[in-house]
Formats: sequence, C-alpha cells, structure tokens
Amino acid sequence: MGNGGPAPTVPTAPLLRALSETGAIGSTARQLAERVSRPLPAVSERLAELSEAGRVLRIGRGLWILRDFETLDGQSGFVEPAAYTERFLNEEGVPLGRYDGPITFADNETAPVHRWWPYVQGYSAGFVAGLLERADLPRGASVLDPFSGSGTTVVEARRAGLRGLGAELLPPAVLAARVKTDFGLSRAALGTAARACLERAARRAPGPLPFLRETERQFAPATREALTRLRDALPPPTTPVARALRVAFGRILIPVSRLRRSPCLGYGGKDPAVAPDPMAAFSSAVAEMQADLATLDRDRASWGPRATLWEVDARRLPAPKGRVALAVTSPPYVNGMDYVMNYKLDLAWLGYARSYDDLIRLRTAMVACDNLPRGAADAYLRPDEADDPWLRELLPRIRANVARKRTYRRDDVHGIVLRYFADLRPVLARVYDALVPDGRFVLVVGDSLLAGTYVPGDLLVARLGRALGFSIDSVQVARSRRSGQRRSFELRESIVTLRKPRAAA
Repeated sequence: MGNGGPAPTVPTAPLLRALSETGAIGSTARQLAERVSRPLPAVSERLAELSEAGRVLRIGRGLWILRDFETLDGQSGFVEPAAYTERFLNEEGVPLGRYDGPITFADNETAPVHRWWPYVQGYSAGFVAGLLERADLPRGASVLDPFSGSGTTVVEARRAGLRGLGAELLPPAVLAARVKTDFGLSRAALGTAARACLERAARRAPGPLPFLRETERQFAPATREALTRLRDALPPPTTPVARALRVAFGRILIPVSRLRRSPCLGYGGKDPAVAPDPMAAFSSAVAEMQADLATLDRDRASWGPRATLWEVDARRLPAPKGRVALAVTSPPYVNGMDYVMNYKLDLAWLGYARSYDDLIRLRTAMVACDNLPRGAADAYLRPDEADDPWLRELLPRIRANVARKRTYRRDDVHGIVLRYFADLRPVLARVYDALVPDGRFVLVVGDSLLAGTYVPGDLLVARLGRALGFSIDSVQVARSRRSGQRRSFELRESIVTLRKPRAAA
C-alpha cells in the first residue's frame, strides 16, 4: 500500500470568507490554516493559486489580504494620515513642514567616534551638529537627551563646546556613550591594553557560552571559542581604558556572527562559512578608536565639559531643573523596535543579562513596545482612560480590528499603545522642568500602522507636549518610511519642536 494519495483540498469559499473577516489587517497562511482547519502546505498552495488569479495579495510580514483591501484609503472606519494632518492644523494651528537635511543614523556607521558601537534607529551626527550650530548656544550650555542611546547627542554637544547630559536604560549603550565622550582617552594606553588582552586570550582555554539558546547557531564553532577566550581576557571595567576595550568587544559581536542588526536582529545576507576572525576584528576596532581619538585631539581647545550619562529610566530623569538650554532626542516609536531583543547579544556576552528573566525585566522597564510580556499592559486596556481625545477614538479601532481577526499575535495592542503614551508623559514633563524658559525640546519621532489602524505618533507626541505646557513650534517631515505590516503604506519620520514658554517659572 502506498504512502501517497491526493493532497488535502482547500475549498476556496471558506478561505476567502476568512480573509474577508480579517479585512485590511490580513492573515498569515498559518493563521488561515487554523481558521479553515486545513494543512498549512495545502493552504499555502491554494493562496498561491488565488494570487495568480488576482483574487488575493501578499503584503508585508507574510500577510495575505483580499484584492478588495489592496489600499486602505476608503476602507470602512479607516482614518487616513491626511485627515489627521488637517485636523492637527485646525486644532493646533501648525501645518506639517519639510526638513531636507541629514537625519538617518546610517551616516554614523562610518563617522569618527560614532562608529565605535552600532546603534540603529537613531538620528545622524550631522543632524545634531546642524541643530546645535543653529541654536547658537553659549559655550558650556547644557544639552539634554533623555533617550541618549549610544551618545550621538552628547558626543556632538561636547564637540561643539557644550555640556552633554544623557539618560539611557540599555546598559551597553550607556557604556558606549561614556566611552565615546571620553575624548582624552590615552591612545597609547589603549593600544597597550588591547595587545595584553589579546595575549591573555591566546593563552586561555575556551570559556562558557552565554545563556542565549541560539548561540551555537549565531556563531561558527571556532568563532564561539575565540569570543569566549577574548571575553574572559577583558580586564574588569574599572578604568576608562578597560571600558573602551569592552566597547570594542561589543562592536565586533554582530560582524563576526551569522546575524545582521538592521532593521532588527535576524539572520540573512551572510555566508555562514565566512566570518571574520574575532581577534583580528577586535584589533581593527581598537585601531579605529585610536585613529578617531587622534582626530578629536586636533580640536581639543574647542571641547566642552565632560558629559554626564545616567543609566536610568527617562521617566525618572535626574536633570537639574531650569538649567538645560536645549533638549534633543529620538524616543522609541509606537510599536517600534524591541531594543532588548536587538541588543541581546551585547547584554548577554558582556554580562549585563544572565538569564531570559533579566531580559524580560529590562524590557518591561522600558517605554512600551509590542513585545512587552503578557500582562504588562493590563492596566491600560480601557480606551476611555486616555487623556487625548484622538487616542480615545483610535484605540477602539485597534481593539475592534484585532477582535475581528481573532488570531492576531496579541489581543492587547490597544493597551500597549495607551501605555506607550502614558510612558512618554513623565519624560516630557521632566524635560519641561529641566529646560530654561524659552528652551526647546526637539524630538525625532514617527507614525505607525497597527492592526490596520493608522496612529499619528508624531502629532500625538506634539499634542502631549502641548497638554503639558509646551507650545508647538513646528512639525517637519524629515523622510518617508514604509510600514512593516504593509509595504505599500507610506509612513513618515518627523521632527517635532516644542518650546517652554518664556513666562514659565
């Protein structure tokens, strides 16, 4: 008796009905297979046939939709970006402008000092430098970044003769920012310490791997062994030079792995049989640091004071009240990147996290993203508790779309959005207190498409600032982006400029 037989058939009608129910939000082939109770391979085959016939479409992240939902414009209940832009103009009196200068962090990948440690989804050094030049602040004035990441703002502030203040909760990013703003670091001492570290590593036996389950997949065997020897040869981080070596080690983790960092941590684009030697990569990273320090030294007379970096939740920002001339930041975006996931290698290999529980605790402490642990948004599930009427309108749409789909990744997305803005509120309030009267707060922030609902994150942040006492100077669109859910849907990244009134005490 043979093992073959006809493949299970997938009736077209139930499949199309399921896609009609999920509407513009779409469903994956696996979700559809569960809804129509048919094997995934058979469902995938039928979807391919329907796609060739022009009846269904595949959109971002493996989602399938009916052809009728190809565009969101005109869909029942969908509020288009232009409607919010017009409403913002009517209610706030501020039109959307245009910013044509540099903005993306990609430029930092080759910029001196900024290249020492990779940080994605930030803004460019050129953007900050131009902003500081136009601000024309007095020498030594304080510039604050409440989400300082790896230190783009504070580095450029010190180079411009200003005092940089930064807050960041991701430990390896704080380490990088502190090292990158230590302009007087001895090049000779760094080189000597790096050579000694490599010599110790050459004599060591391989050490234990970090707790991450995919470590063996992430690195070739010889690479794993070399990394453990190099890691265990690093000196304790008690001196500026020792901390710089840890930054150099963190920098090489992705280049010597089978992973890529952007747009988020994942596999692909690399030949698994070809990986740089960790020892050589470490030497190159240190050599680049030495070269950049020499470049910095030429402008020693123009340096500002040493930067201050706090490893702290931005909602508990310890900045001095009424002393900051300018604040610049790029907060996480609504439904934005899971920074803990994207930097889990740095956290694990450098010993900042020793278990998955440590990663969960750090993620829960950060501004909300859609990878929060279950229950972390339970206190934010009532849309009517939102302060902003815009949120009270759009949160029920998100909830309804998720309920309509039935198999969405999680059913508390509207609660995560509400918690996101609740998390930002105390940050903006503390920055307001820290600014001098007439001081500005410049935020680079984007909008989002969540569960088939458009969320004007930039405009909502501006409105939140206004509710806390700021005036809205401007909202300028810096660049276009694409939704991960629906590649055809255009999003934007904007520069929101808020101002503390002159009369504020």
